[in-house]
Amino acid sequence: MKKLINICLSIVLLLSFVTTALAQEIQPFTDEIGSSNSEISSAKSQADILNRIGLFQGTEKGYELERPVTRAEAVTMVLRIIGEENLASQSVQYRKFSDVKDSHWALANIEYAAAKGYINGTSETTFEPDGGVTGKEFVKMLLTAMGYQGITIDNAYESGINLALLDDDYTRLAVSTDSYPLIRNDVAAICYSALFVQTPDGRALKDLLIKKGIINEQELNSLISAELAGNTEDFAWCLNGYMPTNENYMFSPLSIKMALAMAAVGADGETKEEILKTLNIENLNRFNELSAQLIQEYSENEKVTLNIANSLWLNTDFVGNVDFKDSFMTAIESYYKADSKTVNNKNAVEMINNWVRNKTNHKITELISNSEFLAYIVNAIYFKGEWLKQFEERATQKSEFTNRNGKKTETDFMNMTGYFDYYENSNVRMIKLPYKDGKTSMYIALHEGKAADFDRYIEKMESRRVQISIPKFKTEFTIELTNILSQMGIQTAFNPDKAEFTNMFTDTQKKIFISNVIHKSYINVDEGGTEAAAVTGIGFDATSALTEPPIVFEANKPFTYFIRDDISGEILFVGEYAYVN
Repeated sequence: MKKLINICLSIVLLLSFVTTALAQEIQPFTDEIGSSNSEISSAKSQADILNRIGLFQGTEKGYELERPVTRAEAVTMVLRIIGEENLASQSVQYRKFSDVKDSHWALANIEYAAAKGYINGTSETTFEPDGGVTGKEFVKMLLTAMGYQGITIDNAYESGINLALLDDDYTRLAVSTDSYPLIRNDVAAICYSALFVQTPDGRALKDLLIKKGIINEQELNSLISAELAGNTEDFAWCLNGYMPTNENYMFSPLSIKMALAMAAVGADGETKEEILKTLNIENLNRFNELSAQLIQEYSENEKVTLNIANSLWLNTDFVGNVDFKDSFMTAIESYYKADSKTVNNKNAVEMINNWVRNKTNHKITELISNSEFLAYIVNAIYFKGEWLKQFEERATQKSEFTNRNGKKTETDFMNMTGYFDYYENSNVRMIKLPYKDGKTSMYIALHEGKAADFDRYIEKMESRRVQISIPKFKTEFTIELTNILSQMGIQTAFNPDKAEFTNMFTDTQKKIFISNVIHKSYINVDEGGTEAAAVTGIGFDATSALTEPPIVFEANKPFTYFIRDDISGEILFVGEYAYVN
């Protein structure tokens, strides 16, 4: 039997729709960071977020991200990131280190951290506050201050990896290289990552800071969402460029992205790196946090229905003693709220397809057709919303639509005149149709040439009086994404000799690789709103004055549309209507 592991993710939407802590003098950031240095630029973004929530500041010269960190600055940043800097300033000081003068700006922080056991001196009586610090020394300070026992210089790097504190190649290199002097850029990156690391009691550090009232949860979530949206939106438009031109299509970038992200949780090495790079996810931990946030927020939306459901399935008849690793299951259950289920060869097809039908309101009726798989990860999103301004059915009239091939076909057009957000230039005309929740919208773009990255025009849109005429349409679409994803950069995951999914399964000797990626979708747009559904299956082998005439927006030729969460910036669906069926 083929050693097939299917990880299927289905997403269905129904639409009826450090002052420094690193310095004595605190000033706002004024540095100019060169865009050619991606690591510095990334740390600048992270430093900006930490600065906004009060955990990172600079000197009169700005952040100085490329300057080496002093030991005094490192201690201060550790106390700030764990929420104990104020305690240090209120504590009774005692003199342990003779080389830390009474006038030293970090005296209280150094003495407090030493008394708590977070730091050691360079000797029994000296600390060398203005000396440099290595990555391992900083990680030891930080993890010890977070409550972890037994952290030493020798095991600091390994501990940082295991606890997901060092979650990218840049911070890993900075900490693993013994002779490398840690710079402020590294501290910003490590401390930002620390917000999402679990403390010994199982809670993320950021949640403890929120509970203490040190940071504002809403502000932090907003900043995280903005950062992640900026990192991930390009995936939608890049993938859109591979879609067919000879038929109508629609797909869910969120479905595919979330599905592949869950697979990345179980991947390692080059396989994981390729998946994350293709998705433009710089930090998987933070994307996991965003996913958990979206799942919660969407479930609480009272004006539209937007539910995300996930599940893990294991075929106990397939191969020997293979199971999901506990660490993988814990992560998927924690971030993606997934249920774990077991099936066998007799009931696998029925049970999984029933789950999919239920979660997609019967818009997707079949995901798998045989039981030759080891495991599936299934993700489903259901979204239903009505237009904020509904079209009147009596205004719907027959009109001609010119297909891409030039053929003219008569079909039903919905019509309305009103104020809508609108933008146009020489290449594109775009309109926004919001749903009743005021958070999600459909954008329709009439354009010349190839469709690409239309959401960049959103901030340029202005309220104009527009006479809208758009066709009612329904599209069902299926596409196999393996070749496309391979061209986009995911390659080793499809290679049985190179794929690494060792973080997913207990038996790491078997060659487990992705054998197929199937995406199915459905959308129906009418006077009331939008109804849409999408399923992704990843298989493994082992909106002007009234006196002016309204702008006429008549979508009577091929157009691109996308449905967007205007709060987080996540693109839920992208499609093109080019042919009247």
